[in-house]
Amino acid sequence: MRGIRTLMVPLLAAMVASAGCDLITANLRAEQTAQWQKSYPIAAHGSVDIENVNGKIDVEPSSGATIEVTAVKKARGASDEAAKAALDRVTIAEDVAGDHVKLEAKFPKSEGMFSGSGNVTVEFHVKVPAGLTAKFATVNGGVEVRGLSGHVSAETTNGGVTARDVSGQLEASTTNGGLEIDLAKMPEGGVKLDCTNGGISVRLPRDAKATISASITNGGISTVDLPIDASGENSRRKLEAKMNGGGPRLEIDGTNGGIKLTSR
Repeated sequence: MRGIRTLMVPLLAAMVASAGCDLITANLRAEQTAQWQKSYPIAAHGSVDIENVNGKIDVEPSSGATIEVTAVKKARGASDEAAKAALDRVTIAEDVAGDHVKLEAKFPKSEGMFSGSGNVTVEFHVKVPAGLTAKFATVNGGVEVRGLSGHVSAETTNGGVTARDVSGQLEASTTNGGLEIDLAKMPEGGVKLDCTNGGISVRLPRDAKATISASITNGGISTVDLPIDASGENSRRKLEAKMNGGGPRLEIDGTNGGIKLTSR
């Protein structure tokens, strides 16, 4: 009997823990959504800076000299009233002038695992003039930019960074995620990529001129259909090479994952 009791104790504990998780999940079934929209005229050589905590940032070119922002806030709670209250606690701070726009999603400090910012997300959908200097950063979520030609910085902690059809100087980094980069051309200001846990994929025009420096700690480096000549070390985990005789620097640094370079 004593042995049976000994086995029953952890079993009961596991059942209680499982029931507790189910109850917590059930208590957060109410959801509320709110949409925040703003437009900002911006100077031709201006800048945009958007900072988030929980949620993705999605960016594409605008058709004029205006930054257009739609932020979708979503919150979960034990009731509609609780979800609405959590939604209202998240605000968006604005720092705006003729030559710059900075927006920051402000989340309250978490008071527990399922309270504070943990049950609220903000998704930014942004249109900006293609040539602006731009910075986009989030903690939990991905960053995706398309069709931009200015100096772009994109970073996240838990999520991936995707850049499609970009032609300006680019800096992209993530800790837990991957980098998927598609260059319309090799920018004069170069490209710098950094990823800790995740794969790195870069596509660039076959006729692009670039000086490549790539290294990976745990993983490998592959090049597919690229006209490159090794100018230094060329091994499974490190590549120093020139593409079409060399040009702006393409710097890639990874820790856990692989690096793949291909042509468009």
